Amino acid sequence: MYQYKLDFINNDLISELENMGLDIIEDSFEGSTTFDIYTYDNLDNLLKKYGITFLKKSVENSGWEHYWKKFLKPSVLVEGISCYYDENDKISTAKSIKLIPALAFGTGTHPTTKLAARLTKDVTPGKSFLDVGCGSGILTILAVLCGASGWYAFDNDKMAVFNAKNNMEINNIFSNYLWCGDISSLRTGFYADIVCANIISSVLLKINAKLLECAKSCIILSGIQTEEMEAFKSMFDFSGFFIENEIHENGWGALRLCR
Repeated sequence: MYQYKLDFINNDLISELENMGLDIIEDSFEGSTTFDIYTYDNLDNLLKKYGITFLKKSVENSGWEHYWKKFLKPSVLVEGISCYYDENDKISTAKSIKLIPALAFGTGTHPTTKLAARLTKDVTPGKSFLDVGCGSGILTILAVLCGASGWYAFDNDKMAVFNAKNNMEINNIFSNYLWCGDISSLRTGFYADIVCANIISSVLLKINAKLLECAKSCIILSGIQTEEMEAFKSMFDFSGFFIENEIHENGWGALRLCR
């Protein structure tokens, strides 16, 4: 098995890795951010195609998928709400979310997750919430903590749904509205007050029409690189929505659309 360590990653590469069934582990706990990929495949030519430099080494397949978890540290997801992985490491905040980390973005450390959380927090009370591509379930859990009146969440990855279910249960959130599927699994006529999608921009554009169809009052879009934001806005069909808020962090941007 190989370990690839990258200092940079872009949306096109993320898409290709997802199509290959490979996960990206982000390490941003020592003042800088790197991305690790563990695979039996040789990715040299793929990474060179995108001009991405990398370090590569062979590693033993001996629990690597669990070893990295010990480096996760508790963090503040959004003002007043923190994430933690071990009871001994909890941060003192008004509310907290306990997570079982898995091999995917969604541990609360990635800028796209934090941006989506910031845009979710103050509009959620008393509203129904749909989490498109829920990953670990962190944004759904946040929405419930912030007073969502109801919630729905899905992901097309079975392991992500399994992880989300476990995370919801350890945070005392129980419901039948979590399922494995893609955007087409939403029935015609379904809607939620707030629709949140923390997904790469190319996918956001592909599911544009369905997001508009399902959202009653707000759409939260995260996963857009700052450098591509203007191009994204020129391609996205807003159809009755306007940009009510736009925020950025560490090279990533997010939008909140309202009617």
